[in-house]
Amino acid sequence: MEIGGIRLERGEKRAWQMPVGETALKAVSVPCTAIRGVNDGPTLVLTAGCHPMELNGIMTTVRLGGLLDPRQLSGTVVMVHVQNVFGFELKRGHTSPLDGINMARAFPVEGRTVEEIGSVSHQAKSLTYMAAETIFNRIVRHADLLVDLHGGELHESLAANIEILPTGRDDIDARTRELARAFGFDILWEVPYGTIPQMPTYPGRGSVVREAAELGIPGVFCEVGSEGRLEEPLVELTMNGLLNVMRTYRMLPGEPIRKEPEVYSGGNVLFASRAGLFLNYSKPADRLTTGQLLGRVINLQGETVEEFHAPGPGVMTNTITLGVVNPGDMLYVIGDKPA
Repeated sequence: MEIGGIRLERGEKRAWQMPVGETALKAVSVPCTAIRGVNDGPTLVLTAGCHPMELNGIMTTVRLGGLLDPRQLSGTVVMVHVQNVFGFELKRGHTSPLDGINMARAFPVEGRTVEEIGSVSHQAKSLTYMAAETIFNRIVRHADLLVDLHGGELHESLAANIEILPTGRDDIDARTRELARAFGFDILWEVPYGTIPQMPTYPGRGSVVREAAELGIPGVFCEVGSEGRLEEPLVELTMNGLLNVMRTYRMLPGEPIRKEPEVYSGGNVLFASRAGLFLNYSKPADRLTTGQLLGRVINLQGETVEEFHAPGPGVMTNTITLGVVNPGDMLYVIGDKPA
């Protein structure tokens, strides 16, 4: 098979640098590994480092690349270890320091022309868009299954969960839910378009998972980690989830563990409207009750200027960990329990 610009034979494991663009000084590439089994099976694509300080996913791909034996594998596993290479090199959160673009919104949308204002100058298809397009066209399009590995960025902490973006197409949504459940995680968060009142256009187009679904490829976000830390138990959790996925799809020998997650659908994102010191009384994975006090903002005179309460029953998926906030800062992400 040919993928990512290389030819991969049965029983072969390859690591290579895939070119994705250039700067004035050098060619730019992303590190990849592919393992093709001796037997036929699906192609599982793993992408990591879209948000560059979400490090547990990156480490998981490194470990998995060393662990998988082509002689035991049916099908192919292809990994892009770090997608946002400039953010990774400079230890920047969320966006690329080269063009200020969030790669999670930069994957190609059919019929859409890229026209965006970047942090340096007027950006059209800058390097982040070029890299995302290359990764998508040369690797993701070949997938039968897709997992985009994410986690807690520098200023956030989150509950381990599998997030999916239902499309309203029964065929692809059913296969996506099957993939999500194969991880054996406790929390599955479904976010259909328009189900977060404070962000009515979320999730928009341009994520690798959403655009893969347009091609009929089931894909999920695996969200694990906090504050840009590498945490061994979370790497192990992610590894075990991916191995369970591969057993579920008969890519590896052995019986998968079957476990039904708690399913949440839609939710709320709470933003600060006042500035001050942020006192947080909740943590990721907390099960919330309606009206529960989550935290407050106090001014420098010690007066409470804003309080945050749970809008309804649900689960805390993300909290921001910085103790100072300005108006407009995102503080809480909450998944709603389905009725």
